[in-house]
Amino acid sequence: MASIDDVFHQLQTVNNNLTLLHTDNVAETNAVNQVNTSIGTLTAAVNTGFAQTVNALTVLAQIEEAMARLLFHLTQQTDTMICALEHVSRNTCGILTQTTIQTRLQTQMAGDLQDLEDVTEIAYPAATVEHAKLAKLKAEIERCCPPEVPPPACTYEPCPAPRPIPMPDLPKIPDQPRPPG
Repeated sequence: MASIDDVFHQLQTVNNNLTLLHTDNVAETNAVNQVNTSIGTLTAAVNTGFAQTVNALTVLAQIEEAMARLLFHLTQQTDTMICALEHVSRNTCGILTQTTIQTRLQTQMAGDLQDLEDVTEIAYPAATVEHAKLAKLKAEIERCCPPEVPPPACTYEPCPAPRPIPMPDLPKIPDQPRPPG
């Protein structure tokens, strides 16, 4: 049979083991709490980083939208310039064609008119004097009452231009934290 001292020693051993278990349990609880705190800090950092990423992507989306509007406006302006250049090109071609024809005709007519004038003056000297008097009177009348000027052959028709687009109010891209290094 075991003596009271044996039972007492057994109880002390059990008590020491319980104290050791309690100390180990406290240490494990502290370690779990530290891990939970680290996880909470990591979660907060991930959430902050995610929010900053979403904000930066929102800013980039706003900038891209403004760029798309500006690009569309520039496309409209380019269409207007192409239209105006087509008008200039068509008009220039027509003017060059008419100038070539008229120059050739005027060159031929200049010689023919001089010949007619010379022949007329010789054949009808009295009519030549009367013609000069009539020309002088006509010039005086035109000084007082000038003849009606015919309308121009061409009037400019501007191409439709897009309305000016205001400079967009672009958001500022947030500063990104630099990694330690």
